[in-house]
Amino acid sequence: MAEKTFGNKTRTIFLTLNATLLFLLTIGIGFAAGDSPPDATRNLLTIEAGSIDLSAQDRRFRENHFGGFWPDGGYFQASLQSLIPLGEKGTLTLEPVFNSDDNEIFLRRGFGHLVLSNTFLEVGRNSLWFGPGRHGALIMSNNGFPFDMVRLGSETPFLLPGFLARIGLLEAELFLTQLEENRKFPRPNLIGLRFQAHPSDRFTIGLYRVTLFGGDGRPSVTASDFLKILFGKPNQPGELEVNELAGVDLSFLTPLEKILPGHQLELYLEYAGEDEAGYLPSRGGTLYGLEWKDARRQFIIEYANNHVSGHPNFWYNHAIYPYTYRGNIIGHHMGSDAEDLYIRLVPFSYEEWGYGIDMDKENTLSDAPSGFGCLPKPCVKERWI
Repeated sequence: MAEKTFGNKTRTIFLTLNATLLFLLTIGIGFAAGDSPPDATRNLLTIEAGSIDLSAQDRRFRENHFGGFWPDGGYFQASLQSLIPLGEKGTLTLEPVFNSDDNEIFLRRGFGHLVLSNTFLEVGRNSLWFGPGRHGALIMSNNGFPFDMVRLGSETPFLLPGFLARIGLLEAELFLTQLEENRKFPRPNLIGLRFQAHPSDRFTIGLYRVTLFGGDGRPSVTASDFLKILFGKPNQPGELEVNELAGVDLSFLTPLEKILPGHQLELYLEYAGEDEAGYLPSRGGTLYGLEWKDARRQFIIEYANNHVSGHPNFWYNHAIYPYTYRGNIIGHHMGSDAEDLYIRLVPFSYEEWGYGIDMDKENTLSDAPSGFGCLPKPCVKERWI
């Protein structure tokens, strides 16, 4: 989706190449109260209208869209995102959504954000995204419904004191949430840590680790147990068995001024897996991509693969703690034991307007028998989106 933002106005038109999609038009209009002083409430109204023919399906999952679905037939959705200042240190974000599919209004996002010095505390419902991927992320994305959580982290990048400043600018964040009741062991906890370093203005490296633990029907977790889960040896069987995953991501930005003035090229990579081999990810999945752009044009190609030879449907599955929320995968939308190829082209954009063409091909690599599952969607061999 091509999007340009200037001041408080955003207008978006996008075209998706999809055999089942007849048309979809999205328009976002931003506005603020009065003469738009810096402390004014900011609002963005987004309206989607379209018609979709899903043949025999009543609805189809909508990737990277907060756990949403495409309904069969006519479609209308309106969302209002409001950013409300709370004094000099805080903001409140609210995003109610209306869907014509069920004629209901629900709160997709709603959270308070407080900044003290260079540390932020965030409480409420929001989504997370770990890594440089444009179309997917192996461990943490907005593919599922937003979490009700507590977040703590650095508001802006910072330097460590003394000789440690040579590491470069750093970012850090910690989050804790409780997942839904409707699962094998209700209401487990999900905790995550992420660190990101910028050794230079062209190179970025990120490290992260997430852990699912506890829940109804599982042994209670004491303070010492919590520290063992957070810092101890991962994925140990027994009463403190958890589902732990970790990953690393890299991105490298290359200006192309000498060849193409105003153009830049970014290469990026994410590697993640089960955090069980000496604190290092194993049985890993990979995501890598390339983005070329200038002021008016953009090209992205991205490929992801989480096939583990000899271990069908290994990713996101777990006997106690499957890596899902409200039935949707928390990580990459392609599912378990799959590959995904994404291509996006924005041939032209100007001021407030732009358009883009997207192609996404998913391919399931599993030969598991029917019923083993691709979690949570059926084991189709190939799908174009």
